[in-house]
Amino acid sequence: MLTLVIADDLTGAAEIAGVAHRLGCRVRLTTALEQLTPQDEVVVIATDTRSMTREEALQATQEVIAQIARLGLRPDRLFKKTDSVLRGHVRCELEALQALSYQRALLLPANPSKGRLIRRRIYSIGGTPLTRTLFRHDPEFPATTSDVVRLVGGHAPYISTRTRRKTLAEGVTLGEVGSMEDLRYYVARFDSPEVVLAGSSDLFQCLVEHHGRQPVERPAFAGFGTRRSLIVLGSTARHNLLEEPFFQRNRVAIAPMPDEVFAGGATEGWVREAQRLLTEHDSLLLRIPQQISHDEGRALRLRHQMAETVLALLADGEFEEVIIEGGATAFTILKGLRWGELTIADEIAPGVVRLHHAQSDTHLTFKPGSYPWGACFR
Repeated sequence: MLTLVIADDLTGAAEIAGVAHRLGCRVRLTTALEQLTPQDEVVVIATDTRSMTREEALQATQEVIAQIARLGLRPDRLFKKTDSVLRGHVRCELEALQALSYQRALLLPANPSKGRLIRRRIYSIGGTPLTRTLFRHDPEFPATTSDVVRLVGGHAPYISTRTRRKTLAEGVTLGEVGSMEDLRYYVARFDSPEVVLAGSSDLFQCLVEHHGRQPVERPAFAGFGTRRSLIVLGSTARHNLLEEPFFQRNRVAIAPMPDEVFAGGATEGWVREAQRLLTEHDSLLLRIPQQISHDEGRALRLRHQMAETVLALLADGEFEEVIIEGGATAFTILKGLRWGELTIADEIAPGVVRLHHAQSDTHLTFKPGSYPWGACFR
């Protein structure tokens, strides 16, 4: 059975690929769908639509739809990975999929395993309404409401496991989720080749398990050790990562973005300073220490400045590991490398996935900004 996944950012795509890998599926991650074969089990298409304007996101989704149509192989299941807190252009991308003859979509963005729940239309994280979390400060999609129907826009039908609905109306339907068991209920009732299931990695896990897959035992990731590493903090998340023993043990140099670059200046000076640090240290961390306010234009510029700096460092020398936090930053770097297809090496933690490209010895690890690192640096 072929399951095709369209993800709206790279770290979300990697997260889904990690789940499929954990459950023993043959999986590949691509940014440009060139082929589908009967041997494929899970193919994940990474787009960057979450960081685009609505018009750009719609056009990019239509291009993916055209790629699928040209290949002429209809997947057995189509899954749409969305942001778990509904950032991006979720509704318009789901509605665009009607061009592939999918008239119904069930949107379940909650991630119960991470305390992200939807009850009575209100989205909460660890019991706190969305508008009182750090997502209210997101530079591109600040959470201005905790009401999921308003977050999605329009007047989407809203159902719960208590509704016992047997069919879905045309268009996008939202579902209440208070537990993993709720997700399993929805999958059992609405999994169909005619319905697009859309939402979180927890939902995708329930879908794959519904089709008989169970976790496969694999060797635990042993950590990055003393490998030459480039660590890129491209998201707005704030954490105490630098307190991890890995950074003291490996004497990781830190190259914060200079104020002049943050203000819009050229990156050449930052690159030179990073290169100088790498003559004295094996590993390097790039970060943006400045506070980023809600400004879509600035967020886009900072992403490209970070990617430009990373690509310059990769062109100057080899790293065994490149570890990137933030999906939009990761996608821009991947495009610059012209690495269209990746395979899974390790799922370090839920959402933290290590991948490799067939023509390079460098491994890439991606992590969503709001997820914990797990045992990545321990």
